Amino acid sequence: MAEILGSAVASESVSKIFSILSGNPREPGSEEDNAERLEFAVLKIHSVVAISEDWQVLHQPLLNWKARLKCLAKEGDAMLRAYKMRSSRNKSTSVGKRVTGAAKRFLPFRRSVADDNDPNDAAVRRFERLANSADEFFRYVQLGGRPKSLLVACFRIPTQELLAGRTLEVSMRKGTEEALLLLHPCEMVEAGGPKEIVLFLSCDDTTGTAWEKNVKLSVVFQLTEHAKDILGIVMSSLELLPPQFGAACVTIRELARNMLTQDSPCRNASAMSVWSGATAWKCHRYSTDKGFLNGNTQLPFPIIRVAILSFALPQNDSSDRAADHGMPLKLMGHVAPGLVPERYSHQYQLIEVETLQKLLPAVTDEGAVACKGFWWCPRSSTYLSVVPELSMPPPTLKQLYLMENSEGAV
Repeated sequence: MAEILGSAVASESVSKIFSILSGNPREPGSEEDNAERLEFAVLKIHSVVAISEDWQVLHQPLLNWKARLKCLAKEGDAMLRAYKMRSSRNKSTSVGKRVTGAAKRFLPFRRSVADDNDPNDAAVRRFERLANSADEFFRYVQLGGRPKSLLVACFRIPTQELLAGRTLEVSMRKGTEEALLLLHPCEMVEAGGPKEIVLFLSCDDTTGTAWEKNVKLSVVFQLTEHAKDILGIVMSSLELLPPQFGAACVTIRELARNMLTQDSPCRNASAMSVWSGATAWKCHRYSTDKGFLNGNTQLPFPIIRVAILSFALPQNDSSDRAADHGMPLKLMGHVAPGLVPERYSHQYQLIEVETLQKLLPAVTDEGAVACKGFWWCPRSSTYLSVVPELSMPPPTLKQLYLMENSEGAV
């Protein structure tokens, strides 16, 4: 019995060796088989992510899931590239080296450094398992998202009206919250160039009790044939902001989700809206210089600049005594390749992207860890300022407009 079993094992081993020597070792569990399984798993992940791009998703957990799938697909692509490069080199080796390689495969407990990137069976099973979960991700996208082709009229860019110089707005009131979305055409900077538009989004709490809901977002973008979706521009701009504005991004996504439920077309803007758009444009022109490009930062087309204003209440256990008196923090962020930080402050601190990601204040539902200052990150073209807000509660957009016009009338 032992002789029969030994003969069978030896026969199987010889068969495997000749299969490897012949250059056709595609058998279950081989590198070629694992690479093929990995390739199909990665293709499935890429496909699900690509199809989900046709759906407008505003729920943060789904956005996090989508980002994780993108990272997973990149990881799989890197493994496949490494395998293909190694495989192409192996094809040029001699038969003698193939014999050596075939023999090494049967040595127990052998593992080299290069094997770490091999599409081994455990790695392939992991990718196949996560690729299967991508189906579940897309089912949630269908439940919580909306096809971009079915977006309501208020989220389609009215190109002709903007080219005619009209400022347009969509307003909404829900409970104690007032929201405003406006599109303001700017003055032509370069003759013959694409027209630049200010997209301004404001959310205010009228009671003054939930002032952390007061958020202002302005996006300057180029009006081209590719810029058709207001919501897409808003979502793309939120991805450029540092993590300090995570709570503000949640507020903006909730606002966009509420606006999707109403089909209110854009109308001619009020005097307050025109003032808001013009103010955002002046800020952009004042603080940027096309000849002052920092690094190789490229914002996703057609976005030129993103600016945001939000507020946070310091945590009760904050070590900052000045902030412990209940004074809120005003957070301002600007992302623009041509930004000149000295036009905001000469006291800013130069930081790297890694520092920016970990920089306080860390805003959560419990408040923010107080930290005041000015920071400039050239690599990401991001300027961040955190200062105490002296007004309690912070002024709404309507109050700011009234104060500005009353001062101008004096």
